[in-house]
Amino acid sequence: MDNRLATLLTRGDSLTRAEYRVLAHLTQHPLLVGNITVRELAQTTFVSTATIMRLCQKLGFSGFSEFIWHCKQLLADTPHIASRAESRPQLPALFNQFIANYQQTFQWATPEKRQQFSALLRQNESFFLYGAGFSYLFAEYLTKKLQVLGKTAFISGPGDSRNIFLSNAARYQVFIAVSRSGETEQVLDKARIAGNIGMTVVAFTRASANTLAGMADLHFALYDEAVHYAAEAAGVTSFESNLVLLMDLLLLEATG
Repeated sequence: MDNRLATLLTRGDSLTRAEYRVLAHLTQHPLLVGNITVRELAQTTFVSTATIMRLCQKLGFSGFSEFIWHCKQLLADTPHIASRAESRPQLPALFNQFIANYQQTFQWATPEKRQQFSALLRQNESFFLYGAGFSYLFAEYLTKKLQVLGKTAFISGPGDSRNIFLSNAARYQVFIAVSRSGETEQVLDKARIAGNIGMTVVAFTRASANTLAGMADLHFALYDEAVHYAAEAAGVTSFESNLVLLMDLLLLEATG
């Protein structure tokens, strides 16, 4: 519940159960204020629009518009969280280390590289993404983001036949590979083909020297505190969170 709207509940002594449900719904979902019509609010809370109008009048407002305006004024105040008796828990010891890792990764994502990615996104409409193993999840994440932006984006992995890539590659302009090691043979195979047929190759890998990075037209290096990718791939590090943050940063800059 947003404390800024909590004062409305104190004025609900004469409300019916249905009217109180509407009021409680808005206090629990303040982002709806100004973004929901009276009909939509009625449908969401399973009441009639007449019930909502009676609620507004009982609270001292002429109608729904005046009630929403008052809510907006309350929400304009500085938000605050009810204080707790206990002190805030300490952040994990590794929190600052993760922050340092993020900063290192973003230093490697130079303005020039970010501008290149933005240009690729603006100038091209079709993207083929590939990832193997755990990296497939992040390639799929970027695929969905590109689709939301209206791009044609296709995701493939080692579970798909090699012929799927060979049959479809010519239809796409940009090949994006996600590989933590940069040495996965299935990924390298597709990157070679993509480069040979004129696709622009973009790669996301760990920062240490690797084959895929050398093949890419645009390479984004990510900090990876694991000593050896093969031995510690299952370990929890900041690599994956670095990767998601970097992808979102690139998309935000490209579409902002």
